[in-house]
Amino acid sequence: MTRKCVVFFLLLFLAAFCLSGAGCGKKQEQGEESGGEVTEEQVERPADPARTVTMNGRSVMGGWVEHWGYDWEGPVEKGGYFFDYKELDASELDNMSSSFAANVEGLAPGSVVFFKFCFADFSGDNLRDLERVVDSVIETARAKDLRLIIGNSLPVRKQDGSPAQVSEYEKYNAYLERKAAENTRVWVYDFYGVLAGPDGFLKAGYDTGDSHPNGEAYSELDVTFFPLLERVFSE
Repeated sequence: MTRKCVVFFLLLFLAAFCLSGAGCGKKQEQGEESGGEVTEEQVERPADPARTVTMNGRSVMGGWVEHWGYDWEGPVEKGGYFFDYKELDASELDNMSSSFAANVEGLAPGSVVFFKFCFADFSGDNLRDLERVVDSVIETARAKDLRLIIGNSLPVRKQDGSPAQVSEYEKYNAYLERKAAENTRVWVYDFYGVLAGPDGFLKAGYDTGDSHPNGEAYSELDVTFFPLLERVFSE
């Protein structure tokens, strides 16, 4: 092979190598510009007034809706739903049922409502009182043809609780499951399964210092709450 031929083939090889390198660089730039696929979590669907939940509770419920951006002046939007917070009168335990009835007055049949006790309502020796209030709340929802979600026990931190309270938590939760099985328009949301540790008390990592859940706890509640809403509204 002549010297000219060798030089020619060498130049041809170098040109091909440069072109192949330029092609890989272009693909890399396209990948960087695209940023990958947009996930479902990154694009939140717009809220629909037909997906409104009336949230009846007290301080823990107030903290939860604040976690979603509630400014205390109207419903807050989250995950494609509107959430309207209504505070319950807890001056006496029995007032909570009448307070709930007042809060849901005028709602259209089929509306979704949420009811829960606060952790302060569980004393360890008042299970029958709690059950009586729940029975009244269920009857109100039934009479108004509402779809009702009931939150189960909210545990306190260990230093504020007692074995009697843990026993009451478990019995109350079982009672709610029985009531939901008897009523097709009643669902139970499992606060306790998310917030309680193996000892039955509030997990230390979820405590603000006075048994109220912190932001991390609310974020964990969201993980199981929104799928429950999907089931409730689909029915």
